[in-house]
Formats: sequence, C-alpha cells, structure tokens
Amino acid sequence: MTGYEWSNPHVMINLDVRTDDGKVEKWNVGGPSTERMTGNGRDRNTLKAGDVITGIGYRFADGSNVVQLQKVVLSNGKELLLYGRR
Repeated sequence: MTGYEWSNPHVMINLDVRTDDGKVEKWNVGGPSTERMTGNGRDRNTLKAGDVITGIGYRFADGSNVVQLQKVVLSNGKELLLYGRR
C-alpha cells in the first residue's frame, strides 16, 4: 500500500499491484465514507502506507485500475469489512 487517504466522500487506498508477468501497476481503491468506516471500528490509523494488504472488491466496468473496495485482509489474516457490520 503506497497511500491511505482518510477523507470524504470515500476513503482511498493507493496500491502497487504486481501482475503475473512481474510488472507493477498503480491502482486506486475506494472504500466507504469515513463515517461508515468509523461505524465499523476503523479510523485513520487502521492502515498506513507500507502495509501489505489484500483488497477485495469490484473493478470499474471501464477496465481502469480502480476498485470499489468491499473488504481488506491484513497480512496477519485479519479481515476488515468496510460496508457490512459484524
């Protein structure tokens, strides 16, 4: 993860994603609003640049390197739901 922007209307995460052929692509990943993130127990310190994460979500239909993020899995295996509540 190269960046984490805690702001509205959507929390944004910037990623360097390694492709199958070894190249690195820049991706922008959008989550919910800060209010929804806070309601799910997250805050501006939950993630930081340099964290290794797996993002699960929906890629934009136009094929651009943008994803509407649904869930983050931290390197220790902990899952962070972004929209639903546990």
